Amino acid sequence: MAAGNWLTSAGLGDANIAVGPRLLFLALDATIKNRAVLGHPVMQNMLAQDQAIGQLGGALGMSLGLATIGDQKLSASAEGSEAAATNFSVSNAATLTPARRTIVRKVSDMARAFQSQMLRGELTPYMQGVIFQDSFGAWANDLVDRVAALATSATYAIGTSGSTLSWGAVNDGITALKDRGNSGNGLGLISAGGWNQLSADALSLGGAIQFAPQTQGYQSQLQQGAYLGSFQGVDWYLNGELDASGGDTYGLVLTPGAVHSKHQIVTIDPSEAMVLNQGLWTVEARRAGGGVTTYETASHSAVGWREQVRAAALVYRT
Repeated sequence: MAAGNWLTSAGLGDANIAVGPRLLFLALDATIKNRAVLGHPVMQNMLAQDQAIGQLGGALGMSLGLATIGDQKLSASAEGSEAAATNFSVSNAATLTPARRTIVRKVSDMARAFQSQMLRGELTPYMQGVIFQDSFGAWANDLVDRVAALATSATYAIGTSGSTLSWGAVNDGITALKDRGNSGNGLGLISAGGWNQLSADALSLGGAIQFAPQTQGYQSQLQQGAYLGSFQGVDWYLNGELDASGGDTYGLVLTPGAVHSKHQIVTIDPSEAMVLNQGLWTVEARRAGGGVTTYETASHSAVGWREQVRAAALVYRT
């Protein structure tokens, strides 16, 4: 057979290049569920307040205070007599201390996988996009993971340790949230196993409740991705960052103001080159030990409870 380039008048056997250029496609992985959660109003509210605080100006951390405004009642007071003053109540909720968190990619590893010219030329726009998506994904996964980890320390819980999750338990838990004064968009993080428990319970209910809108909402659609639907005013999302303890899985239901984050912008050393600066995280190019060039995604941040009455853990048998 002839050897050479592809010829339109020849058969496939005329090609002599065994393997052509590598085509890259984005691989599917379970962490894509984290990006869906980031767009929810509860998470956006957290990040907006994070940025509204501004930079710490040399302080190592920040203290969060809770002020009770408008929670008192008027009381009977005799005409002409002076009533005693009632002080405002301000309590310290938490202290957030940003710490450095990173992930490093070696240029040589990236060149072997994506673009061999990286070792001999400048970074192409295509590779800049790859680095940006990789750094964003790492930051998002870390942030959602730390929010989900708060569930094991939550004051309030929906469900019972060692038991499957039920429609009744969720209904009672959401009512308790409302009874504590919560309102607004709710965000629910639940595992596939937990959602299957809720679905099985809802679909086994007898009578007309089987066909109620909130019950039918358990029948999720693939088109919705990680979003499962809205039930009792809570937007439910599948998530893979949930922690387990003692045979239980810990999901989470959040309302605005339950959790807080603080990202601190840190000046880049002059010896390093800034590749991307997204405010909440940066990508730096540096020469590591042995002369290896790396790209380092760095974020100086903290995540913690702000007010636990605004949240509840979902506790159910794994």
